[in-house]
Amino acid sequence: MEIYICADFAEDGIQTLRSLGHTVRTGGWGYTNVILGEDDLIRDIGDAEILFVGYEPVTKRVLESTHLKMIFSIRGGPRANIDVDTATELGIPVFYTFGREALPVADFTIGVMIALARNIVCADSELHRGVFTAPAVEIGSEKDVIWDMDPIGPWQSRKGPEMEGKVIGLIGFGTVGRQVAQRAKGFDMDVLVYDPYQSAENVAALGCRKVELDELLAAADVISCHAKITDSNKNMISYDQFAKMKQGVYLINTARAGLIDEQAMREALRSGKLGGLALDVFHTEPIKRDDEYFNYPNVILTPHIAGAGLDVIYLQTAMLVNDLMLYLAGGMPKAIVNPEVFKK
Repeated sequence: MEIYICADFAEDGIQTLRSLGHTVRTGGWGYTNVILGEDDLIRDIGDAEILFVGYEPVTKRVLESTHLKMIFSIRGGPRANIDVDTATELGIPVFYTFGREALPVADFTIGVMIALARNIVCADSELHRGVFTAPAVEIGSEKDVIWDMDPIGPWQSRKGPEMEGKVIGLIGFGTVGRQVAQRAKGFDMDVLVYDPYQSAENVAALGCRKVELDELLAAADVISCHAKITDSNKNMISYDQFAKMKQGVYLINTARAGLIDEQAMREALRSGKLGGLALDVFHTEPIKRDDEYFNYPNVILTPHIAGAGLDVIYLQTAMLVNDLMLYLAGGMPKAIVNPEVFKK
């Protein structure tokens, strides 16, 4: 079969596909860093029957102008750029990756948790800006303690809590949430989980405890969001929920901004309810340069990069190539967006 790949794809995967007798062509964002528009995508797909796609818009027009028989998306949320409804009408199954970025997101979550608790980003920024540094004309001390030890010096003013024995509350216990839990257990943290779709037994199997949201909010020293956004959980953390949290709690969101009421979060930050805030996702992206978040030394802001691990390309390639091989052999991959296509 003829395959067109416009996603970032490992060379080993391409060679595997070719060794199985498929014709493989590449282009688009995955190879030029430029996302193709409709016309260019239609042209590049040509007579291909299989599409591996990252961020190109697979619209109704693209689907109706090509001869695709199946689509494989490297993304965990393929509806963002694929007209799945039209694909279903045309009998085209859409497969996707499930948990491809779980490991880097989990690592990132623990990283910002430690950075918040120990003021790492804040202290680094202060040194870069000349705070706590000696004037150029002075010679620094050669003693073991060389920084100012008075109450406003870094040793006293930038102290932070150790994680051992602290409580981390995970909102969402899917692939990412489980990985975060395993890492948190390595710090000897107590892990509470709120996820209505997970059984208490599944949660307990990883040494964690399933609780209702209010209990999690009241007990957690760190709260980290790892749930998908739905109509039912939009703004699930709002004014009432912030009121239930501990004073000085750390809040981390690497999932979706819509899980948290933006104004309620800003007020919790202003009031000191939040001891620290780490955001990798925002209600409006990119964030504006004059946003008030930049005024707070206890806020860590990153440009939606939690999942940007170097090894993701190899994992997503292996997942999709294996799913294609399974499907062509008569099996059914689990990660399919539109299984109803097979009822037609």
